[in-house]
Amino acid sequence: MIEPTQIPEVVKRVTIAVLTLSHAQFAAFLIGLFGVAVTMEFFGLLSPANQPRFDHLARTLARTAVIIYSTGAVVAIIFILVFTITFPSFWYIVVRDNFWVLFLEAITFVLTILYLFPWYYTWDRLADFKWVHVSLGLALIVVAQLQQAMIDVVAGYMLTPVPPEDLLRVIFNPTSLPLDAHRLVGDFSFAGFVVAGYAAFRTLRAKDPDLRSYYDWVGNIGLVAGLGFLFLQPAVGIAYLEEIRANTPGAFDTMMRGRNSWLFLVLVGFISVLFSLSLQYMRLQVRKSDRWGDGLLRGSLIVVVLSALLLLQPYVLGPSQDYAWINWVNPIGSMQPWKYIAFAAMTLASITALIAYLGIQRRGMRWGYLERGGRRAQYFLAALAILASATMVWMGYVRESSRSPYLIYYRLPIEQPERFPKLQPTPTRGGPSSYQPPDGTLDGLDYNPGRSGR
Repeated sequence: MIEPTQIPEVVKRVTIAVLTLSHAQFAAFLIGLFGVAVTMEFFGLLSPANQPRFDHLARTLARTAVIIYSTGAVVAIIFILVFTITFPSFWYIVVRDNFWVLFLEAITFVLTILYLFPWYYTWDRLADFKWVHVSLGLALIVVAQLQQAMIDVVAGYMLTPVPPEDLLRVIFNPTSLPLDAHRLVGDFSFAGFVVAGYAAFRTLRAKDPDLRSYYDWVGNIGLVAGLGFLFLQPAVGIAYLEEIRANTPGAFDTMMRGRNSWLFLVLVGFISVLFSLSLQYMRLQVRKSDRWGDGLLRGSLIVVVLSALLLLQPYVLGPSQDYAWINWVNPIGSMQPWKYIAFAAMTLASITALIAYLGIQRRGMRWGYLERGGRRAQYFLAALAILASATMVWMGYVRESSRSPYLIYYRLPIEQPERFPKLQPTPTRGGPSSYQPPDGTLDGLDYNPGRSGR
């Protein structure tokens, strides 16, 4: 029997939310960090002249991953313990329906450890066998992503549940793969922006010109990675939304047209600002380096801002979807076709700007120069790192709140008290008790002093 807990509901929800979102930040950053580090080491192989710089960055990122991996694992363990204590029946159902999925997640967790530490600690030993070391890093990315994929199966099952008796249907539930692709792209983008933000901090504080030049270059690398994977977020996110619309239309309406539609508008606002600040950073880097292309980047930025204004149009203008909402529909606030058009325009403009920026960069940039907008460019990188973290948190909240008022959509309501028999006083010898064994025995012992044969 699972015992009920005497913990206030608000305390349970806040605790679970904090632990979940904290662990998600660690997991997303680590997987993205693995990808960026391995990519930098690979680029070093392709460019022998720049290999020392690429290899130094890759090794620094790997050391960071090793240091913070244990913290993320500890947060995950604490999360499981607290979840078991605060929501015992729900946790039992999740484990029962996804037992083999969670078993595979445990295996991939062990494999991640077995690849992570050899990958880092054999850096010098495999210096003459770089392709072997890069292959070890690729294997690390694969097993870490498989671990995340198993968690995404559980998250997808909670939103689009299927009969739990069929393991393949559980693993490939309608939203597990789109959610996993969405999170994978987000992981790489998030890690890129965080690396860029840290590099901006070091660039502003560096006194040595060479060190300031190096960190300015690192911030540029992080921005390119963050923006490069951000391009894919709208397309993958729309595919994910369409699966939700097809399989749980009620959750889709809650997210896009109902009481939580304002959460989605805030989310697309965050994404729009990420695109805008990224393009503004590139403009400042080009300007301080006295390179052409400022006009093209400015035009792309204008397209992004106009697309953002279209994205932020609400679907329902009235106070409630439940009260004559048909009369309050905004004609340009629907997902189809207007928001699709806005996402497409924003993405294409940003891709054009990034391609132009990379072309300009091949002709040389003034790394470490903080005049003529160089300092402001670093401030934009720091803001991008903070905003990327906020976007990750908000995106998870939008997804999970779409299931409300269910823990497992249409199967397990949130407001469902645990069903337990009424607790009775513990029977004691010679004391009053409401429990009277029918045969006059207690656990096989004769406790009635009036009976013979004691």
